[in-house]
Amino acid sequence: MDDKNKCHVCGRDAFFYSEYMKKELCLKHFERMLISRARSTVKSEEYKKRTFRIRDDGSAASVFLKFIFREDGKSSLTLSNLTVEDFTIDVLRYFIRGKKPRDRVATKNTFNPLYTTSESELEAFMSAKQLAYKKRKRSEDDSYLLGIADDVEKRRPGGMISAVRIGRRMGII
Repeated sequence: MDDKNKCHVCGRDAFFYSEYMKKELCLKHFERMLISRARSTVKSEEYKKRTFRIRDDGSAASVFLKFIFREDGKSSLTLSNLTVEDFTIDVLRYFIRGKKPRDRVATKNTFNPLYTTSESELEAFMSAKQLAYKKRKRSEDDSYLLGIADDVEKRRPGGMISAVRIGRRMGII
C-alpha cells in the first residue's frame, strides 16, 4: 500500500506536507496541529487570560489569531501577529547587520504566539477556511534576509524555528 499523500495520523488524503515535521496531514489534523501549537504557546508562557487584544493588519496571522482566540479590547495583553519568518529576519539582521531587533516574542504587554508558525502554514489554513487576508509585504532588505533563511530551510527543514529559538535563548528577540 502506498502511503504517499496520505495523512500520517488517519490515512485520509493529505492536505499539507510539513517539511519541518516531515509528515503529511489531512485538513482535520493540519488544523488541529496549527491551532494547538498556537494555544500551547500561549499556555507555555503562562498567560492565564482567555481574552486578548489582537493586533490586526489583515494579514493571515491576524485573521488566524481572531479565528482561534476571543478578543477583548479591555485586555491588557495584546497578541501580535508576527510569524517565524519575521523573527528569523530579526535574528539574521542582528547577526549579519549588527542591528537591534525590531520585535520581541514577549514583552510586558504583548505576546507573539505564532513565533514558531510559518506564513505558508497560515496561508494554507486561510485557503482551507476560505478566509480573506492580505499578503504581507516586506522591504528589500527583509526579502534578502528571508531569502537566506529560505535557503537554509531548504537544506535543513526547521532551520528558521531553530534560529528563532536560539534568538530567544540569547535574549535577542
